[in-house]
Amino acid sequence: MPSDRRGLTFRLTAPGTALALGLVAAAAMMALPERWTGRAKMAAASILRPAHRVVLDGRQCVGRAIAWARSRLDAAAQLDEARGQCQRLREESLRLAAALEAERSRRVSSLPDPAVEATERLLTTRCIPARVLGQQARAFLQRQHLLDVGDREGVQPDALVIDGRLQWIDRGRDADLEAGQLALSAGRVWGKIAEVGTVTSLVRTVTEPGFRDLVRLATPGADGAPVRWGPEGILEGTGEPLARVRRVEATEPVALGDLVYTASGRGVLPRPLLYGRVVRLARPVGASHWDLWIEPAVRPGQPEQVLVLRTELNPRRVAARPGHPPE
Repeated sequence: MPSDRRGLTFRLTAPGTALALGLVAAAAMMALPERWTGRAKMAAASILRPAHRVVLDGRQCVGRAIAWARSRLDAAAQLDEARGQCQRLREESLRLAAALEAERSRRVSSLPDPAVEATERLLTTRCIPARVLGQQARAFLQRQHLLDVGDREGVQPDALVIDGRLQWIDRGRDADLEAGQLALSAGRVWGKIAEVGTVTSLVRTVTEPGFRDLVRLATPGADGAPVRWGPEGILEGTGEPLARVRRVEATEPVALGDLVYTASGRGVLPRPLLYGRVVRLARPVGASHWDLWIEPAVRPGQPEQVLVLRTELNPRRVAARPGHPPE
């Protein structure tokens, strides 16, 4: 008897038997009237409601987890894309920097050199490289008494008058530098030699008070090169980030973005050198001249190295004179 009971229990709990009994019970529930099965359905719903709620909560948790994981995957993909773009931009920046350096070298090399200067030109310019001296170099030179406060303090005649607004370079009379010579950075005018010592010089930059030079305006083309030359004026440093151009007649056509070039190097330089561009202009009522404000082409700051243009006689012209045998 016990073995028969166990066999019956096994058959009733078998998966197939349980499914068949469930189907029979479901069919019976559907066949019975609603008033008989309503209470049973409500009881079953009450029993199953916690499980149903658990299933819904679980589905919501799983959905939130999937959304979180998907957002993290999207963020990781966007981060990888951003890193790739940064790498591409970095490579493009390096390429442009190399191209710019090559263009600077080309411009500097295109400045007149006596070795390749045309024989017709009487005056030429030689590029003298010089390093800009920083605070440590200045302090060292002062301790070595190579520079001092000036003649008024009773120091040697070759001493320079120190001006905190001026820049120092490591070339002086040893390189035949003279006051008024242009100092270039990347082929553009950075300033002028203000005072010359034995082995150092002071440079007044374009924006510093006391800087003056004759300049000429030009209209730039699509490639940035001048396509039409305009009026001349006087460039002056103001001590502010922008320099000023005076003495341009109000009847002259002037526009924002016009370029400003040197005009005092005729007969010496093969082409004008860039000072900057017009970024602000005004023509007061009744005034006879424009008020022009110039952004220097050389970025603010202290370049590491500059070129000083030294004017000299063309050696070929000198050698060609009577009594001077050719080299």
